[in-house]
Amino acid sequence: MSLKVLIADPDWRFAGQAGAYLESHAHHVVRESQIPAVLARAEHWHPDLIILAAELAENGLLESLSSLSPRPAILLTGWLDRYDRAWRAWQKGGDELMIKPIWRTSELNEAVATALENAAAGIRRVRGPVAASA
Repeated sequence: MSLKVLIADPDWRFAGQAGAYLESHAHHVVRESQIPAVLARAEHWHPDLIILAAELAENGLLESLSSLSPRPAILLTGWLDRYDRAWRAWQKGGDELMIKPIWRTSELNEAVATALENAAAGIRRVRGPVAASA
């Protein structure tokens, strides 16, 4: 199944690596780093999944994206030293939480699957070690 994925992250290294991985698995990927561009792209392109940096979510972007219909699954990312920021953003309505840096590409694949499952089921279940610290 091919997905339309919007990566909203000012970290160009992560966006590039994540985008290349997803594209190698037949997904269509667009990268944006500024809030106005993310909103415009999401509104007109209707992505199936948004990978959203926690620092952008703190600026009200998460709430704006949640108002789109149908609401896309949202995967939040955050740096290990700012776990609190990512956790607060996830609590506002993300469908999955993933911590950067990603050490194995399979982590991204697992996070995408979990985010889509959570969004489809209307639940917010955390996978892996994040649940133990929650």
